[in-house]
Amino acid sequence: MSNQNEFVFGHTVEGLLLALKGRLEAPLKAKLKAAGLDVDKKLEPAYPNAIWQKALQIGAEELFPGVPMTEAQWQLGERFVSGYFETNMGRALHGMLKLLGPARALERTSRNLASGSNFLHVEVERLADTDYRIKVNEGGTYPEFIGAICHFGTMATGVKGLTTVVESRQGRAATYRVRW
Repeated sequence: MSNQNEFVFGHTVEGLLLALKGRLEAPLKAKLKAAGLDVDKKLEPAYPNAIWQKALQIGAEELFPGVPMTEAQWQLGERFVSGYFETNMGRALHGMLKLLGPARALERTSRNLASGSNFLHVEVERLADTDYRIKVNEGGTYPEFIGAICHFGTMATGVKGLTTVVESRQGRAATYRVRW
């Protein structure tokens, strides 16, 4: 369970709302509002992680009904990356990723993911030229969401043959393996 001093920044939440584009009708808005995210108001500078985790769950259920939650979170992560790249912060990141290439982009993952919250700590370990292990202190309720962010963020570099898997989970921490 996240603690009350953990916050996800507004530009990250904006990426999620862009991922939900076309689905933000009254029923979904009401569910998000009940979870603590009022999408009819200007976004706050930051939201508690607990609200973020609930919003991810609601978003995945809304977009991918009947899909197992692990797969729904992966698909939501893919949509989140696309949505985030439409934000001001995301546009700048997208341009940088294209220039860096996959290895250098992955080596910057700690900075890129940390810019979305005040609590996410990432360690990137290079195992070989095209083989990386990424450890995060907070994989979220479903670590597939962050796995998808790592995967589709790296895909933005133009890399071919990328695979990303959740390698392990220990408490709130998660470890991912990224190869191409």
